[in-house]
Amino acid sequence: MKKHEAKTPTAAGPKTFNRRSFLGLAGISAVALSTAGVLTACGNGAGKAQVTSSLGLADSVAKVVPSYVPMDLVTPDIASVDGSAPGFTTIPATLVKSVTEVPGKGGSYKAMTPAWWTVPPALANNSYYQSVNEALGATIDFQVNDGNSYGDKIQTVLASPKDVPDWVVIPSWNLPPRFSQAVTTIFEDLSPYLAGDLVKKYPNLANIPTAAWKFSAFADGLYGLPYPSNLITDALFYRKDIFTELGLEAPKSADEYLAIAKELTDPAKKRWGSEDAWNGAQIMFGVVPKWKLVDGALVNKVETDEYRAALEWIAKLFASGAVHPDAVAGNLQQAKSRFESGASLMATDGVGSWHESLGRMLPTNPKYDMAPMDYFAADGGEPTLYRGSPASIFSFVKKNSDKAKIEEILALANYMAAPFGTEEYQLINYGVEGVHYSRDSQNIPQATDKGRAEVTSTYAFLVNSAVVNSKVQYPGFVKAASEWEARQAPFVKEGEFFGLQIEEPSKFGSLGKPFEDLAMDIARGRKKLSDLDAEIAKWKKNGGDELREFYTGFLSA
Repeated sequence: MKKHEAKTPTAAGPKTFNRRSFLGLAGISAVALSTAGVLTACGNGAGKAQVTSSLGLADSVAKVVPSYVPMDLVTPDIASVDGSAPGFTTIPATLVKSVTEVPGKGGSYKAMTPAWWTVPPALANNSYYQSVNEALGATIDFQVNDGNSYGDKIQTVLASPKDVPDWVVIPSWNLPPRFSQAVTTIFEDLSPYLAGDLVKKYPNLANIPTAAWKFSAFADGLYGLPYPSNLITDALFYRKDIFTELGLEAPKSADEYLAIAKELTDPAKKRWGSEDAWNGAQIMFGVVPKWKLVDGALVNKVETDEYRAALEWIAKLFASGAVHPDAVAGNLQQAKSRFESGASLMATDGVGSWHESLGRMLPTNPKYDMAPMDYFAADGGEPTLYRGSPASIFSFVKKNSDKAKIEEILALANYMAAPFGTEEYQLINYGVEGVHYSRDSQNIPQATDKGRAEVTSTYAFLVNSAVVNSKVQYPGFVKAASEWEARQAPFVKEGEFFGLQIEEPSKFGSLGKPFEDLAMDIARGRKKLSDLDAEIAKWKKNGGDELREFYTGFLSA
């Protein structure tokens, strides 16, 4: 199974999402999600009144959130530390059955999902879909769409409510403007079925962490079924195999990063020290996701000393000549390929890119070793990390006056949310043994040609279980990744407004865009750091101070 991962955004700075890769849901950046389309309510007609304070929002969310009833079916080999994902280094020899009866009642539903990879065959020609549907006791007919243009597709579909499928997946960064109006008029409020202890009817759904459910609450209702996210979503990666050959260790400060990047750079060998590290710079310098509370007042990230320092540093990196020329030219689409080929040796990416890269490279290069650096503050001290959003993708159920159909859909969702170590998880993620995968000598599922063609994240996008690291097919990965995340976890904090769905007025929609362009220009020497002051002044005049006042209403009393 694959979970989505962002292109290069980090917990400190958003970029456009258009990459494929759904790792294990690490990879979606904290800030990217916090700025992608946060909402609470507004609108007219069937829409509900907007909540205008954090206390009011917290109160409304508390009424609709399901109870948390954790399951303990399989003991992890590597325990969770401060919220890090537990690790499983082996597949259990005997799988647990978490759903004892066929959940479906023979219903048939159309579901719309994105794909950042080759679209699999449709139901009539897809034995994986057929097998899962048989186990579900219901038919889900997927309409799989190109993930890179999925946002446009969603807006088109929602504009014509009668054409909305029964079940719709929407990544958080594709939530359209004024979604809080659409969600109440087009989709079903699930709180009458799941709020509080009602969720106990669906044990696997009750096993989903509370924060993910809170983030699925829109417009005073529980409208989303969540796809939980990792605690830490981004990393500063380096080619450990090549570093070792050259006798180098990973940097432990911003200055060391600069020095090592320059040392690695050798144009004659077509090798450069770094990709565009703007997002990594923001992590190093502890830039907040969006707002910072200073002496009781909100300060936007672009107004902070940390943001200015990160800009100053990234300009030095580019000026050093250590950034790959294609990255300098703005070609970020091929950054993964350059890194994997050894043309660039340090890069910032979503955590999910780690195991996906191993999957691509190890068959042809067994020595390939991509590794994340332990986080560090710019001065080499302890880092300040911001937690990623608790969910990155949601699915929504179309309004339906037939209560039995809604309950059937939730029963199907309960099956799909089965945790690692269960028969249901194995089927959803790998398909049928002997058809879509076989087991190797270590009991690890290995996809067959049919599995590679048919099995992908479709059912898994509709709802997912709490995140664990069970990528046992990559030798040593689970141990390395779980221990790395556990080392970083103590430094993770929640930014202001963490996990709240706050819908910004549409007039502020493009307010931050000039800073994205300015950062690129300053990094590449086309503008100066002093130009930031003029841009901030313009931002304040054009609505920044008004937006600050809007968010101030959501501060806790």
